[in-house]
Amino acid sequence: MFLDSVGIILRKNNLSRYKIVILDKIQGKIECVTLINSLSPGALIAYNIREKNVTNFISDSELLYLPLSLAQTDMLFFHHVLELVYYFTEIGSCSNEVFDILAFLYSTFLSAMTIQSKKLFLLKLLTSTGSIPELNTHYSHYIMHLSTIDIKQLVTMTIDISYEKELDKWLWCCVQQHPYANEFKTVHFLAQNRTL
Repeated sequence: MFLDSVGIILRKNNLSRYKIVILDKIQGKIECVTLINSLSPGALIAYNIREKNVTNFISDSELLYLPLSLAQTDMLFFHHVLELVYYFTEIGSCSNEVFDILAFLYSTFLSAMTIQSKKLFLLKLLTSTGSIPELNTHYSHYIMHLSTIDIKQLVTMTIDISYEKELDKWLWCCVQQHPYANEFKTVHFLAQNRTL
């Protein structure tokens, strides 16, 4: 059977076990209804999707990949990434770059990533969603430059501690300025890994 869509489950609905939010490779972030409630956040699935009365229904879903190694290596970082994608993307609109960045994370050996490379990953992820915080100080040309570097190169780089502090500030500003910042459950990833 040919399944016409592929996506990553971002979140399950707390009120209904049949509703999920998916980052679809083509359609971006979409809300869906599925009869299978055993799917977990972070799972990469293939599926058929049909729209009926503005509701997306998923059928014939197939689990392609469950990122257990990512979750085991750094559960907090992994869930922080899913949470950021959920909150920083809008229903129906998302660049393919966001999906590709998540796919890159799924293909990377997470235990080889340093805390600094995880922060650089978050920079790339957030800028791909169009997030640029309003800073009281001048936005660094270096941070802007980092956001233009290919993700494969970015996560293997090492930056000076002064730039890492600036990156920490940038990431914090993105999160704190989000309208639903008080609903974030994984923001302590940034707090625990802040450069002193």
